[in-house]
Amino acid sequence: MSVGEGTGRTTDDAIHDALQHLGAAREDVDVEVLQEPRPALLGFGGREARVRVTLRRGAAGLAGNFVTTALHLMGYIAEAHTEETAEGINVTLGGKDISGFIGRHGRTLDALEVLLAVHLHRETGRRTQVVADAEGYRARREKALVEQAIQAAARAAAQRTAVALDPMDPRDRRTVHLALRDDERVSTSSEGEGEHRHVVVVPRTPGDRKDLPPDEE
Repeated sequence: MSVGEGTGRTTDDAIHDALQHLGAAREDVDVEVLQEPRPALLGFGGREARVRVTLRRGAAGLAGNFVTTALHLMGYIAEAHTEETAEGINVTLGGKDISGFIGRHGRTLDALEVLLAVHLHRETGRRTQVVADAEGYRARREKALVEQAIQAAARAAAQRTAVALDPMDPRDRRTVHLALRDDERVSTSSEGEGEHRHVVVVPRTPGDRKDLPPDEE
């Protein structure tokens, strides 16, 4: 991949400078802010903005550019590493204080996935699955959900009573269902509507099926 750097009075000026050196269009590059501009005080201490642009192609390039720009507008000095796979686009965020972007239970990452999917559909005409992650949050969240599911299954089986978990989004509910799919002691279902929808772990009786609930398949 081709890489170029640029400087300028503002971040936009620095990006324009880097694009001129690289001979690329704004939508074809990922942008990494290396140094924020700082105005001079009484003529002293000022500094220019400095950026690095990396030429990318296809949906991955569009995704990286969109995310980096969005983060910059929200005040984050961050970078987005994008990877195009057979399933879609994976976006990994990095940079100073990026952990503050994750949100409660990954809600901000989830919102970013939705916005990015809409953007890619508009730009490419194709529907693309997007997974956004930062500081390994997705793996940590999945591990915590699996542990929670196992504990709920043990409680349901021991007490012979249904155990309702906290409300979750579809991704998290599916993780719980899959974690207990092969547990012969219990079955799972999703109940409730909207933001109140949650997983219920129920002790099994002989003959119960272990299919995933329709909305989690």
